[in-house]
Amino acid sequence: MTRTIVASATREIIIGFDQPFCVIGERINPTGRKKLAAEMVAGNFETVIKDALEQAACGATMLD
Repeated sequence: MTRTIVASATREIIIGFDQPFCVIGERINPTGRKKLAAEMVAGNFETVIKDALEQAACGATMLD
């Protein structure tokens, strides 16, 4: 069976048909979000941090 492994410095997620469902939060991805992209370029990550924490609290397994 095909599996995809996504890893960070602190965690490893295995995605596959025989694995628990994986919720991927995508609100911190600046693609299509001009205001968020501009904030990030300016070094302001407040919105990214707020969105990331909110997605994790709502059950996101990983963030994109």
